[in-house]
Amino acid sequence: MLKRNFRRFGLWLFLASLLSLPVLALAQERTGSGGGQGRQAAPTFLQFLMRPKFLTMLIIAALVLILLLSRKMNNRLKVLILLVSTFLYGVSANLGIKFFSGFSMHPSPVCTVTKSILYGFGRPMMVFLAVILFLTLIGPKLFCGWVCPVGAIQELISMLADKLKIKRHKPNFRLTQTIRILIFMAFIFLSWTAVIHTVSNGRVVPLSLYDYINAFHGYEWSWAAALIDNLINFLPLILTIIFAFFTYRPFCYFVCPVGLLTNVVEQIALFRVVKKKDDCTDCQACVIKSPCPAVAEIVKDSVLRPDCFSCTRCTGSCSRGLLRFGLK
Repeated sequence: MLKRNFRRFGLWLFLASLLSLPVLALAQERTGSGGGQGRQAAPTFLQFLMRPKFLTMLIIAALVLILLLSRKMNNRLKVLILLVSTFLYGVSANLGIKFFSGFSMHPSPVCTVTKSILYGFGRPMMVFLAVILFLTLIGPKLFCGWVCPVGAIQELISMLADKLKIKRHKPNFRLTQTIRILIFMAFIFLSWTAVIHTVSNGRVVPLSLYDYINAFHGYEWSWAAALIDNLINFLPLILTIIFAFFTYRPFCYFVCPVGLLTNVVEQIALFRVVKKKDDCTDCQACVIKSPCPAVAEIVKDSVLRPDCFSCTRCTGSCSRGLLRFGLK
């Protein structure tokens, strides 16, 4: 019991520090409000938040949560929502339509985390990070599972792999988490020591390791003159799509620093998959039918769970309806 309470206290403390982002943003706005006359004021935190991109993210997440809690989510709705997220936040900005230009993933979720560490919290970074954390705190990875275009395309491929009866490898969470942490530690070391860097105006500027493995870049449909630049831009997403046929959400589990962050926050999410303990026969049907490693720990009611993307596989596989989305 003491160990459990200590872990929960640590998680709450960590989350409290992250949710201070809006306060920092508002403080920046006040200190920067006395800028030079004649210069156009930068959008405030709330003005950024009210942009169509972030508003639609909140609306999609709210719709998903309602469908999950009411048990109305089905595969047709799931595919539709995932396709909408893929289109809005991955494809639409490339169409040259003015309305969709604001839906571009700049900064991408990966850059939101890594560039904030390297260069400090800009207001767009703060807003995006606050939205991601808020949605993760409310529901089971509502952003990663349903809004993120890289996550959405992997989930769609996972469903297609099920239809094609492709045998897939279930990720071992200890392995994937270790790799994800090692990549993040390598990013910190290589960037802070400026091993990876560029030179701007005679100054050495550190670069991010994630710039070379960021699947979100694949949604930027621009062709560079150098072949290596095109490979860096498109190859991570292409590999993610290919590997997603054979293992569940490879980019999310093995690479994404946002996943590393949200895995901490989701431990204290308000709504998540819960089990009715008394009537469970321990048949393991939910564990067998689910592609993710989280279900086994959910069934055991573990304090720390692997990433759960609220994919509905486990809740739909229990013939007695003992797994459901609800208050923890």
